[in-house]
Amino acid sequence: MSDGLYLVFSKPPASIAPADYDRWYHDHLRENLEAPGFTAGRRFAPEQTVAGADPDAAFSHLAVYETAAPLDDLRAGLNHRLDTGAVVLPDWFGEIGFSSWYCRPLEERVEAPGN
Repeated sequence: MSDGLYLVFSKPPASIAPADYDRWYHDHLRENLEAPGFTAGRRFAPEQTVAGADPDAAFSHLAVYETAAPLDDLRAGLNHRLDTGAVVLPDWFGEIGFSSWYCRPLEERVEAPGN
């Protein structure tokens, strides 16, 4: 069982075609899963549900990583992969709008009845 979640909300740069961003992120998620402490990952297309939310601030992508390590260990593993050249980020990476969150569990996972 995974210990936590690492959530990355993002919005691609306006200069990058959506299909190009999707192709890159498809591969990038898999690159991240090679770092120690990550156990699974999946990408989503989030939809805002709060009335009055700023559409310009909306994120169009969400990557959800299941983890089995504390945040410091996850970051160290990701940074090591960058430092060794195992992951090479595109020139436009710095233009991505994003927000990331590490979520540690407060209690055991509860499944819906009948599952």
